[in-house]
Amino acid sequence: MTTVELEDKIFEQVVEGLPSLETRCIAITGTTSGTGFWLAVAAARKQAAAILLLNRPSKRAEAAEAEIKATAGTGTLVQSISCDLMSFKSVRAAAEEVKGVTHKYGGLDVLACNAGIMGMSDVRTVDGFDLQMQVNHFSHFLLTSLLMPSLELAAGARGEARVVQHSSGGRSLSLGKFPFGGKNMDACPPGSLGGDSGVCCMLNMMGQQNMRYNHSKLANAVFAMALHDKLAARSSKVKSLVVEPGCSATSLLTKGLQVDKDKQVSERLKTKVLYMMRISGMMQSGADGSCPLIMGCFAADSQSGDLYCPRNKMLGLYVNGMPFKSIVAGVPYKKGLEKAVVDSGNKDVLWSKSEAAIGEKFQL
Repeated sequence: MTTVELEDKIFEQVVEGLPSLETRCIAITGTTSGTGFWLAVAAARKQAAAILLLNRPSKRAEAAEAEIKATAGTGTLVQSISCDLMSFKSVRAAAEEVKGVTHKYGGLDVLACNAGIMGMSDVRTVDGFDLQMQVNHFSHFLLTSLLMPSLELAAGARGEARVVQHSSGGRSLSLGKFPFGGKNMDACPPGSLGGDSGVCCMLNMMGQQNMRYNHSKLANAVFAMALHDKLAARSSKVKSLVVEPGCSATSLLTKGLQVDKDKQVSERLKTKVLYMMRISGMMQSGADGSCPLIMGCFAADSQSGDLYCPRNKMLGLYVNGMPFKSIVAGVPYKKGLEKAVVDSGNKDVLWSKSEAAIGEKFQL
């Protein structure tokens, strides 16, 4: 795995400022590395009662679990749960296991929908959907729905619970062509969503591989805001938030830098781009990139409908720095920002398409 080592600048400060998580039960998708791993470390350091790690079984998952256990105190349960976001069947099984564990703790306090993939080929999951859309959005939509009763149980017992989606700056790069009414949210044949043209990530954010990623990251943010509206309408104590990490030195970034037809060129481009991003001051450490997610999940002043981003911008995108709220309780902090994320029509289309994909109504 290729990563870029950078000094942590804000991680310790952010974790130090968190409240204690004693009695809290946390579930996180994608903890083998990057933001999900550092979120689990933060939860362990703040003495969470239980930390559930939802990953596909692997040596990397085992190593991450061992490291998180070493960080946690004796009073913290750290447990892996098998969850393959490429399969709705696997997600359903994982949700049942999470509910079984969290019931012993009086419900689930935080569901962090963190896992994601980037720059994938125009292929389909076993359920027939675009790989990036299912892993990044549909499976998290399903997981959130299945775990809503557990989140409500914790909220009733302890005053609140949270579900946090992990978006990215890619949500703003769909060129105004909002895709939720199109084929990318329907079951469709492989190769029918633009193919694999374009170099991924910072080299060409508009390549077809990355456009599908951008669409899925917009879906994460719109889902969080739509869920916020629905929870607020029924006076639920469950909070729905969304975050973005900025430009972080994680495996998601380095794996997204690829050119399928020429692996040798891919490695040259990857090295050059990562170097340019580093010397420009854009890139932050993986731990620092987890800070918006940490704040969304655990900060005392987080509200439902918040969107946390890194404060510093470059080339029009949030890249690094202390987290701040670009959307506060469902309202952008500055007029005209995040139009697609808060658009009511987008929320309605996304919700109906997502329910159609998972084959059932969302549990509210």
